[in-house]
Amino acid sequence: ISDSITGYESVRYVVGVSAGQQMSVQLDTDNSSNYFNVTGPGADAALFNGSIEGNGTSFVIPSSGDWVVDVYLMRNAARRDERADYTLTLYVE
Repeated sequence: ISDSITGYESVRYVVGVSAGQQMSVQLDTDNSSNYFNVTGPGADAALFNGSIEGNGTSFVIPSSGDWVVDVYLMRNAARRDERADYTLTLYVE
């Protein structure tokens, strides 16, 4: 998926998956303040936090349902109304 965000915009991708499947997510971006989080159904916190863990992850889905991948800019870049052009690669097997 190729897209862009500016300032405080974010993009939410929802993927329906089943427990036991493998999910891989990779973000390639031209802005070092561009990250993504992955959150499971009903969760209060992200399972994966890109600003802490980096721009790629691969894990086994622990619970079935709609998982959310949120792509965003960190506040420092959003405040300056920066733009990020990115490619998000999302794979579920």
